[in-house]
Amino acid sequence: MKDSWQPFDIGPRSLEEVRSLLEQCQGIIWIGPTRYMFSSQCTNGASKLVEMLDELSQRHCNVTVVGKMACNAVMKDSVSVMSYHMIANAAVVWEFLKDRKLPGVMALDRAYPFEINWSTAYRDPVQQLVVDIGSGNGLFLLGMAKRRKDLNFLGLEINQKLVRCCLDTAHQSGIWNGYFIATNATSTFHSIVSSYPGELTLVSIQCPNPDFNNPEHRWRMLQKSLVEAVADLLAPGGQVFVQSDVEDVVWRIEKLFLKYGKGKLTQGVWVEENPFGVRSDWEQHVIDRRDPMYHLLLSKSSSLNDFRMAGV
Repeated sequence: MKDSWQPFDIGPRSLEEVRSLLEQCQGIIWIGPTRYMFSSQCTNGASKLVEMLDELSQRHCNVTVVGKMACNAVMKDSVSVMSYHMIANAAVVWEFLKDRKLPGVMALDRAYPFEINWSTAYRDPVQQLVVDIGSGNGLFLLGMAKRRKDLNFLGLEINQKLVRCCLDTAHQSGIWNGYFIATNATSTFHSIVSSYPGELTLVSIQCPNPDFNNPEHRWRMLQKSLVEAVADLLAPGGQVFVQSDVEDVVWRIEKLFLKYGKGKLTQGVWVEENPFGVRSDWEQHVIDRRDPMYHLLLSKSSSLNDFRMAGV
């Protein structure tokens, strides 16, 4: 909470609105206020909220309480404290929700790798593989899958809802060479792709969103571990395709690949147009508003002529 903000207790009308929404939930996360201590004037609504959560938790609703203030409120007013999951350190949870790379979480991802039945995911699981990191709504990947039946396409996306929609679309459209996984690619890319029986020939990173809220964080969308995994698993002659409407983002990503790519990737080649003829939703939006897009191809071989997606 900012120093200039004035806190107010939640009122009865708001509580009723909250109840009507929470009645339908199977899981609830209550993140309490930060940098603020409850006063006697602002505890009545919190107490009633705890009573509401108590009732919901008894209906097999999974309730997680985050932050010291919220946890204290539960400890003070709840009659079923043991039914809650409580995390006093709100800062760690916020970092996780912002998709910061927490060492403990990444260690767990490495310790318990993905097990994927590639024969179920693809009709022909040995075809060359194209991976789209941060595949979003899948517009690019599904469009490519329709064009290139001789390749398999894999979307890695952290938003589970988007992944479910993409899988449904692929199934309804009869696309047997496109698949999506809900995951944080930074920590799981190597685990997932290394188990694929065919060659990895292309990795695309399109329009990663810089964190404009904090300049110190805006370039953290690509980590050293992910760059190293891509460089290791990419087949000779394979490429990395990077594009964004923010030129500095593309420059930074190129520098990261040259710095952490273990010398396996050549200097990037800037291209005027998307070489694949299939646009992502954000790329189409940028073009519609007549703004520029910046495209870069990095290769694991010394010649772009070896690029296996040539001719798309």
